[in-house]
Amino acid sequence: MIDDTSRQDPPELDPRDIATAGEYVLGTLPLAEREAFRRRLLAEPALAAEVTRWESHFDPIADEVRPVGPPPTAWPKVERRLFAAPSDRIAAGAARLWKLLALGSALAAAVLVALLWLGQPDRTEEPLLWVSDMVSADSSVRLTALYDETDGDMRVSVAGTPPSPGRDFELWLIQGDLAPISLGVMPHEGHTQMPVPPDLQTLVANATLAITDEPSGGAPGGVATGPIVAQAEMRRI
Repeated sequence: MIDDTSRQDPPELDPRDIATAGEYVLGTLPLAEREAFRRRLLAEPALAAEVTRWESHFDPIADEVRPVGPPPTAWPKVERRLFAAPSDRIAAGAARLWKLLALGSALAAAVLVALLWLGQPDRTEEPLLWVSDMVSADSSVRLTALYDETDGDMRVSVAGTPPSPGRDFELWLIQGDLAPISLGVMPHEGHTQMPVPPDLQTLVANATLAITDEPSGGAPGGVATGPIVAQAEMRRI
């Protein structure tokens, strides 16, 4: 059993689940236990978020590794695809989110090194789950999205400060050079489950998810108009 005394954990999770999440990240669980834990992740977004927190906890292992950030052209391209027309508000949001994008890339590199260092599960075992843990710059909004390749469903957990009256949070899928695709308006809090259309399911892997603040009911014409609240890449678990 690994030592989890150096972390602060959400009180709603059983301590045994917290420790098991850490062992899942390290790849030390027996195959049967790992598969059982993976199945639980399908229905428990909070547990999936705990896996993400353990990955961050192991980042110090990669302290000596120099992170590789995205090229300077990466974020402007995302912004041009996501927004129909630039505005002062969008420009300010882009400046803040460039910092998030660079941080996310460094985190992904650190997690990869940690897994390689501490041991991975059998490479022949095909992962079926993808997770994106999006947190706003001021930590007031958190959205965890869990995608299951086996059934094509996206399970989403929303927590934190809701949007202003008359506004909604909208979730977007950004993949390669394709125009951003709306996955729908999010609940102000709690959990929701949405089927991803078959023609979009192959785009989820390694995509970026973004939340924008839109008029009630979602962006008019399917084109984002509001500022980006948070964004994160989908990562295999």
